[in-house]
Amino acid sequence: MKKENDIPVKKSIYIILAFVLILGITIEVTRSQFILQVSRNTSGGSGASVNEPKQNAISQEELSQFPRERFLILHNPQDESSNEITKNFEQVLHYMKKEYDLADVKQFSQPDPAYMTIIVTIEDLGLIGNLDGMMQYAHNGGSIFFARTPGFNDSLYQIYRKLGINAMNSPIETKGIRMTSNLLIQGEDAKIGEELVSNFSIPVELNKQSKVHAVAANSVPLLWESEYGQGKFMVYNGSNLQTVWNRGLIAGAISVMNADFMYPIFNMKIMYIDDFPAPFRQGNDPNIDREYNKDIPAFYRDIWWPDMIKLAADYELTYTGAIIHNYNNRVISPFADEEGTDTNNLITYGRDLLKLGGELGIHGYNHQALTTDQEISDLYQYMAWPDEHSMSESLTSLDESIKKVFPSYAIRVYVPPSNVLGAEGREALKRSFPGIKAIASLYGESDDIQEYIQEFSVAEDGIVEMPRITFGYGHTDLSHWYMTNAITSIGVFSHFIHPDDILDKDRGHDKTWPELLEDFQVMLQDVYQQYPWLRSLTASEGGTSLESYVETDVYVKRTDNKITGYMNNFSKDMYYILRTNKKMTDLKNCTVEKIDKGVYLVQATGAKFEIGLEE
Repeated sequence: MKKENDIPVKKSIYIILAFVLILGITIEVTRSQFILQVSRNTSGGSGASVNEPKQNAISQEELSQFPRERFLILHNPQDESSNEITKNFEQVLHYMKKEYDLADVKQFSQPDPAYMTIIVTIEDLGLIGNLDGMMQYAHNGGSIFFARTPGFNDSLYQIYRKLGINAMNSPIETKGIRMTSNLLIQGEDAKIGEELVSNFSIPVELNKQSKVHAVAANSVPLLWESEYGQGKFMVYNGSNLQTVWNRGLIAGAISVMNADFMYPIFNMKIMYIDDFPAPFRQGNDPNIDREYNKDIPAFYRDIWWPDMIKLAADYELTYTGAIIHNYNNRVISPFADEEGTDTNNLITYGRDLLKLGGELGIHGYNHQALTTDQEISDLYQYMAWPDEHSMSESLTSLDESIKKVFPSYAIRVYVPPSNVLGAEGREALKRSFPGIKAIASLYGESDDIQEYIQEFSVAEDGIVEMPRITFGYGHTDLSHWYMTNAITSIGVFSHFIHPDDILDKDRGHDKTWPELLEDFQVMLQDVYQQYPWLRSLTASEGGTSLESYVETDVYVKRTDNKITGYMNNFSKDMYYILRTNKKMTDLKNCTVEKIDKGVYLVQATGAKFEIGLEE
């Protein structure tokens, strides 16, 4: 999907590239105060505005009679793994805007046929008091998702044939995951190596009617579906569906289990550049000096930034930069010292970012994480702030510095240094930058418990949580797995890089810039070619769109020949993933685009929309 201003933005990109190559002219132009003062963003971005009039497609009285898409999650509250998997399924269903109930397996008796899918997060199927009733529910048209390797016991032996299994052996540890279908959208080649993931799995031989969606490195089936009567089973023969990085497997599995299944997504592609604009390290780097015969600032000016501009043009990227004023360790006022700052960088690169259609966010007055906890700060070799007031003073100083260069520009995005943010830091941020719209940290989970972890949401204080998902210039199987799962489950590619990744042996993998650039191009080309429908947005535009998504209530009604979507609190376009093997006929208040085999992107333009279907 292209934004309305794609053509002028693209022209501007190539104009900027030409100017950058003629550096003398560029510097003089970007330093012009006349030009800088016309840089403003008072409109709040191009996303859907939460202040637009809301439309309601269905009344509360009609809703009381409306057939709902309901799920049941069967869990064991005393089982930690069951609880973790349950929470992950809850979050996926929350994003999908689907209704669900939780049931304690020890209190569960008879499946309600009104549930479209039952999700089983327990291992020991013997805990299900009425296993025969579960089988009958599926035979009569229901679907059951076994979300972890079933216990290898008598209960499994009672039903294994119904699950599509011809023969099985004792459980073993399996390594790696490799997709064998497009259950992950455009992800039939997605995989994780043996060294990165392991599962507790049962070696099985499946019948010919079963469809395998994923296997381990040793070809043991990990995820398959099997029809049973009028219904269907889905079995995950593994032990890691509790992780955020496998949410695409969950969303994809739920989608293929239920005919003509549709769910809303965010549909956004966001690219962050942390520590940019910022003062560049002075001096020389051996690799850069050998490759280009330039010092570090000249390399960024003459090589790196022109390359980044060209990438934006080639792959439709919209950069959100995160400003650093300086890299001093000061956490006590005064904060007016200009030593170590570089206003020219803010002028030159900041102006270019805006002309590219991008956005200026903030990373901080300096690179000290906004926390008063010295123990946490020590982990990152930072200085802890003495109090919230000192944080606020430093941020106010940053705001004043930005306003000297861009007096009419409103900062709306904050990226926490090292993804660390304390509660007092959040308050200081709101006090100094009351226009902050979004905080962009990390998605879902991290091995580092000190990091600020987010879900895509609107917080109680009104700030939009906009986590980043992948990072770096490298394109690995792991980053591709994360990317493909996120796009399948929520329709988001959110990535960040640092200019100085090139100077860090770990983050830069000890590669030269041409090598990193080639890796980065492969990643961006992959996203651009496989997911051309993703909207390229700034972080604040994405935040505005996410607010609209959060406020919109979604209800879906399906028949054999039609899908009808109803939205309340609807203000602007909503996007959906639709999985169906049927043909599209009449469309009302929506457009449909095929994005993979049996997978479609639906753009709903009215509060009530319809999609006709035929075999």
